[in-house]
Amino acid sequence: MCKLGTNVIKKVIEELKTIPEIKKVMSLTGDYDVLAEIEVETSEELFDIFSEKIDLIDGIIASNTHLIMKAWEK
Repeated sequence: MCKLGTNVIKKVIEELKTIPEIKKVMSLTGDYDVLAEIEVETSEELFDIFSEKIDLIDGIIASNTHLIMKAWEK
């Protein structure tokens, strides 16, 4: 989840969509502006994506990461 600066949502979404490991980008209401669903095999890959790509996107002022431990589908 990312908090964004003013008037950057479209630009940030377009940049996030260029990252192959990001499978979905969603606009949110509430404390965070954007949710990006990232699919990786290891925590090291996640670190690399943030340090080399996501953290470099102008307009993202804060992020909060959650890991899915297990998922069920109905």
